Amino acid sequence: MKFQKLLIHLKTNMMKNTIQKISIWVLTILMVVFGLNKFFGFITVAPPADETAQSFMGAIFTSYLYILVAVAEIVGGVLLTVPRTKFLGWLLLLPVIFNIVAFHLAHDFIGNGIWLLPTLLFLIITYFQFGTIKNAMNYGQA
Repeated sequence: MKFQKLLIHLKTNMMKNTIQKISIWVLTILMVVFGLNKFFGFITVAPPADETAQSFMGAIFTSYLYILVAVAEIVGGVLLTVPRTKFLGWLLLLPVIFNIVAFHLAHDFIGNGIWLLPTLLFLIITYFQFGTIKNAMNYGQA
């Protein structure tokens, strides 16, 4: 009986680790590819349909923010893959993912839909890293 519980526990932990590793690697690939795309332009992205969204994107493209976001995507994605810097990578990607979600919810909800994948992956990683996040924030201490 105890052996079966241990086996179930091990399978559950293996499954959690597998889901976490796959989520991290897929998000890393997405962030690095889209970050590099901002520099090299190898993937064409259709402009948003909303006029306000087009103005916003135009302002981003003509300022330093475009480069800053690209570097944050690349560095944050790479930091996620290293166990010691996983939390730092999560912190770096937090504002990037938040702005992707906020932009698409406010201006370009239908869009191309690719924004849903990094959002979902980031939420999965957040779920698995919640203990680390809670400790970093000194959760529950006065």
